[in-house]
Amino acid sequence: MRLLGILAGFILADSFFHIIEAFAAGLKAESAAGRIGAVVFGMAILILLMGIFKRFFSASFFQGFIVAAGLFLSFDIIVFHWIFQLHRITNGPEANWLEPILVVFGSVFVWYGIRREQQNNKFNKKPSMFRGA
Repeated sequence: MRLLGILAGFILADSFFHIIEAFAAGLKAESAAGRIGAVVFGMAILILLMGIFKRFFSASFFQGFIVAAGLFLSFDIIVFHWIFQLHRITNGPEANWLEPILVVFGSVFVWYGIRREQQNNKFNKKPSMFRGA
C-alpha cells in the first residue's frame, strides 16, 4: 500500500505542478497574480486529495502519498529548476520566492510522512524498510 501511495503522489504532483501554461476556465495566467493563483489552485487540489486519501485509505498509503509529494516538490525544484534550469514553477519573477517556499514545504512533507510511518511501525511492531527487520 505504501508503494501505491508513493506512485499516486508522484503522478498527481507531476500533473498539478508542471503545467507550463496555466488555464482556469479558459483564461490564460499572464499576470503575476494569475500565475500565483494557478499555483495556489494546484496546492488546493493537492490538499483536497490529501484529505480524501487520509479519510478513505490506509495510513501507509497516505504517508506514502505525503512523502512522494514532498520528494517531488523538493527534489524536482532543486535539481531541475535550480541546478539544470530546465523550467520554473512560473514564467515570472514570483518563481524566485515561490520555489524556496515549496522546497521547505516539500521537505516538511517528507519528514512528516517518514516520521509518521516510523511511529506507526513502532506502535504496531511491524518491520520497516526504514529500521530494517
